[in-house]
Amino acid sequence: MFRRFLAIIMFIITLAAAVPVFAAKPPFELTAAAAILVEQTTGKQLYGKNEHKRMYPASMTKILTALVSLDYLKPDEFIVLGEELRETPANSSIAYLVPGETILMEHLLRALLIMSGNEAGCAIAYNVAKRINGVTEMDYDEAEALFSDLLNTKAAELGALDTHFTNPHGFHDEDHYSTAYDIALFSRAFLDVPLLSKIVSETTFEGNSAGSNPPEGAVTQDHSWITHNKLIMDNEEGYYTYANGIKTGFTNEAGNCVAASAEKDGIKLISVVFFSSEPGVWNDSKTMMEYGFNNYSFFNVQRSNQLLEQAVISRPRLGEPALLDVLSRGSFRDFYSKEEILRIKREIVYNEDFLDKSDTLVTPGAAVLKGPIMKGDELGTVSYYLDGQVIFEGVVVADADVLIRTFGSDIIYYLNLVKRRFFVMGAIPYWIGGAAILAAFIIILSARHRRRKRYQSFTMYRWRR
Repeated sequence: MFRRFLAIIMFIITLAAAVPVFAAKPPFELTAAAAILVEQTTGKQLYGKNEHKRMYPASMTKILTALVSLDYLKPDEFIVLGEELRETPANSSIAYLVPGETILMEHLLRALLIMSGNEAGCAIAYNVAKRINGVTEMDYDEAEALFSDLLNTKAAELGALDTHFTNPHGFHDEDHYSTAYDIALFSRAFLDVPLLSKIVSETTFEGNSAGSNPPEGAVTQDHSWITHNKLIMDNEEGYYTYANGIKTGFTNEAGNCVAASAEKDGIKLISVVFFSSEPGVWNDSKTMMEYGFNNYSFFNVQRSNQLLEQAVISRPRLGEPALLDVLSRGSFRDFYSKEEILRIKREIVYNEDFLDKSDTLVTPGAAVLKGPIMKGDELGTVSYYLDGQVIFEGVVVADADVLIRTFGSDIIYYLNLVKRRFFVMGAIPYWIGGAAILAAFIIILSARHRRRKRYQSFTMYRWRR
C-alpha cells in the first residue's frame, strides 16, 4: 500500500516538473514601491509594478496643475501675487515668491516646475479660480477647492482611473492620491505642450520675475532657481544622458518620487517612480529607461503598396502570368519589443467572388483566384495578429488585370505569337534564307520541268519518224 502511495506521489512530482512555467520574471528589480514605463507617443506600457496602486504623488501633482493652468491663463500675461502665497503649507518647498511681486505666467510655471515652489501652486490655483468667477478677490480655501475640482475633472478627461487631488502642489493629504499609471497619462499630455516640455528640460533659471519687458510701475524680483531633477543635471551622480524632464516629488509619506522623460534615437519614453529611496529613485528610472531603449523599437508592420504574396490564378490566359501580385493598401507602424515582432502573424482572406474553389491542380488549402480581376480591385482583407489579438486590419488589392481565358483569346494568342516570331526585324535573315531556299527549289523544279519537256518532245519526234 505504501509503495503504491509513494508511486503516485512520485508521478505527481514528475508531472509537475514537466509542466512549463509561463510566468514572466521581471527583467529587473526596483527599489520603488510602484512604477511604470510607457512609450510617449503611443502610450504603450512596457513595464509595470503596482502601477494601479494608490500612492501619494507629492510634487508630481504639479504636472497636472501646470496643464490645468494653461486652460485659463496665458503664458505671456502678468500676474500680481498676493496674500495667497501665505496659504502655502509650512515646511513646503518654495521658490521664494513674495506678495506684491509681478510675475510673468511663464515664469510662474518655472517657479512651479523647476524650483517646485508650493507657493507657486497656490498662486496658480488662486488666479485660475478668480478668472473663472470673474472676481478680483476671493477666499483662498474656496479657490483651492474649485481648482482641485478642475484637477480631478482634467484627470478624468485624460483617462485616469484612480486619482483624487485636494490641492495644487501635492503637500501631503490622506485624500490626495494617484497611481503610476495615471501620472504617466498626465505626463504624456504635459509633454505635448511645447512650453511645458521646454521648461522641465531646463536645469536652472536666473532672471527677473516679469521678464525683459515688465509693465510700467511693476514690482519685480530677481530669482535663481535650480531643478530638483538630478536625471538632467550633468554634475550629479543621478545624471542620465537621454533624460529631458519631468518632475520630482518628496514628502515623508510619499518618499522619493519622479516622473521622468527621455529620448534616444527618436524613441521617447516616460517612467514614473513612486516611493523609492535616494539614490534608488534615479537608478530605478534609468534602469527602466535602458530596458525600454534596448528592447523596444518602432516596427513597420505593413507598408503601403507592399507585396504581401503572389496568388495562384486559375486558367490564366495563354501568355499571361500564372501568379498575381497581391499588394497592401495603407501602412501600420507601432512600438514593439523584439520578441513581440517575432510573434506577429499575418493572414489574408480573399473575397468569395474572386475564389475558384473548383481548381484542384494546386496544393490543397491554397487560395486560387479567378478572373475577371482589374488592377486595384480589393481582393480581400489582411489581418495581423499578436498572441491571437488583432493589431491591424486592412484591404489587399490586385497589382494587375486578370482576364478570363476564352477560345477567342487563344486564337489571338497564337496569331500574336506568329506575328512576334515571323514579322520582326530579327527574322529578316531567316526570311532571306527562306526566300533563297524557295528560289533555289523553284529553279531546280523549273530546270527539271524543262528537261522533262525536252525529253518528251524528243520522244515524240522519234515516234513520228
